[in-house]
Amino acid sequence: MTLQTGDRVEIQYRGRTVEGVVKMASENGRSLFLEFEALLGGYAGSMPVLGEDDGVYRDLIVGAEVRLRKL
Repeated sequence: MTLQTGDRVEIQYRGRTVEGVVKMASENGRSLFLEFEALLGGYAGSMPVLGEDDGVYRDLIVGAEVRLRKL
């Protein structure tokens, strides 16, 4: 799944699920900046994530898995 700027997504992080939007995405969709209206594990309203070779996204601060589903 390649995500692009403007895509609406469901974000699952540390047991919580919220809706958000991809505010910025690299050309290959591996580096994303997500925006949402919530607190997620210490992130207030936004979160940078990086996709690994196996397709798993991780937050840039602690490296926890971030599951994304395009809406």
